[in-house]
Amino acid sequence: MRGHIIKRGNKYSIVVDIGRDHNNKRKQKWFSGYERKKDAEDDLPNVISKLKKGYTDPANMTMEEYFNQWLDRKKSTVAPGTYEHYESYMRKHIIPGLGRWKISKLESYHIESFIDEVNDKELSQRSKKHIYRILSSALLKGKKYGIKEGIMEDIEAPKVDKQEIEYWSEDEVIDFMSNLKSKNHAMPILLSLATGMRRGEVLGLKWNKVDFANNTISVTHQLKKDDEGKWELSSQLKTSTSYRTIEIDDDTIEILKEHKRQQLKDRMICGEDYQNLDLVCATSTGGYIRPTYLRTVFKRTLEKSDVKKISFHGLRHTHATLLLKSGVHPKVVQERLGHRSIQTTLDTYSHVIPGIQKIAATSIQKSLYGNADKGKSANSIANASANKR
Repeated sequence: MRGHIIKRGNKYSIVVDIGRDHNNKRKQKWFSGYERKKDAEDDLPNVISKLKKGYTDPANMTMEEYFNQWLDRKKSTVAPGTYEHYESYMRKHIIPGLGRWKISKLESYHIESFIDEVNDKELSQRSKKHIYRILSSALLKGKKYGIKEGIMEDIEAPKVDKQEIEYWSEDEVIDFMSNLKSKNHAMPILLSLATGMRRGEVLGLKWNKVDFANNTISVTHQLKKDDEGKWELSSQLKTSTSYRTIEIDDDTIEILKEHKRQQLKDRMICGEDYQNLDLVCATSTGGYIRPTYLRTVFKRTLEKSDVKKISFHGLRHTHATLLLKSGVHPKVVQERLGHRSIQTTLDTYSHVIPGIQKIAATSIQKSLYGNADKGKSANSIANASANKR
């Protein structure tokens, strides 16, 4: 690695040669702003030393180094849960499979061979598809490092059969709630059913985000683990559309008011030991309700109830399905769930679309024929149409 000094205007700059790109063109790094040439000359050895310690020529970089850099960049741009998802598949599958190759040596047939190997593993088709997508996303961003453009162009993605989503009927909701005895854990379950909020969003909801006057909840935070594995409230949600305001019904508002009164009693009993985190869903001492324990309570209540076995996320699906079946517009459901687009909502809940069509047919029937004798109304319209002809 070599460097030299050049003058630009009234000041001097250090220019260091840091290698060549995938087109064999020289790459340089500039350090500007030196008032005197001597200052730049004195600093040149330090600059080169620092670059040698922290710089890897893309031509010599391994795919493992590149994937680790890609993960580092992703960490600051995606939600914590999404990052954990990416990192898990990278560490368990992609890096062990392709990490040893140098960027300059990686070819399309290496990728194809790796995907074939993934397809032969005893993994779910969904996991195989996730590996493919994460790898594709990482390689797509590697052009400037020398990764060949379109390197996965002709490699087919693993196919995934569409799975039916899990949800409850109205009767099952009532049955389950009647068997839920834990007062602190009833609230997150009720809120998920009443709003469609995700588990982390429900557990991260604070009282100052509940507007009792206007019957709304503002979703701005979620409960998640930090880098050290400790629970914390994070303002980083899954997508930009996850930040939303949801209107809630009068009955839920009354239940929330009663729940808040109960929390005040718990606080008085605990005294100084109470953690005043302003959480809607909290333990009897005011602390975070851990998702793992909530899952345990949820499963325990499932065993006591005469309902389908669904996951906690199935409560969100239940909320959406019940709304769509009752004729609520998919756009409204999309906004309540915080989906990025209405297409996501329509694709996810396609099983409800036939029911929506029936509601639409009934609605237009009422508009055309009213509540009068349907046969007479239809005949009148038909006769009027015939007379015009």
